[in-house]
Amino acid sequence: MREFADFVNGIEAWHWWTLGAILIAIEIASTTFYLLWPGIAAIVVGLIKFFVPGLDGRVEIFLFAILAIVATIAWKRSPWGRVMHRPGSKEVNASRGLSYRGRMVTACEDFSGGRGAVLVDDTRWSAVTTDGSAPSAGSALEVVDADGTTLKVRIAI
Repeated sequence: MREFADFVNGIEAWHWWTLGAILIAIEIASTTFYLLWPGIAAIVVGLIKFFVPGLDGRVEIFLFAILAIVATIAWKRSPWGRVMHRPGSKEVNASRGLSYRGRMVTACEDFSGGRGAVLVDDTRWSAVTTDGSAPSAGSALEVVDADGTTLKVRIAI
């Protein structure tokens, strides 16, 4: 236990700055905004350690944890954090699929068991028929709905 206490008390300001720089560098590469605030918290703790060199290591770690958690939660709940939220590709594709409602599309292949693929503009989409029919390739279909990245279609009337 004494070794751990010596290790924690031996952490210098530059150690915190290095940790902060590494976390921010990883954040830049990942663009998730989950490591930005812990990185900034590490830099702040490094500054505190620089100006208060006798600070106990346990207090430094506690400050780092509290600053990182509070800053991350504050960011995520702030108006800026909500603006930075990027919907996942499934959400983007789902809203894109829903925008095709009522559109006429062409079957790319023969449907089997009510499942197949359709061509919308230049993009191939998975599709399922609403009535379980099996349209053949080249059939004209109408998009009725979307479920994630799968379009629900029916034979065009």
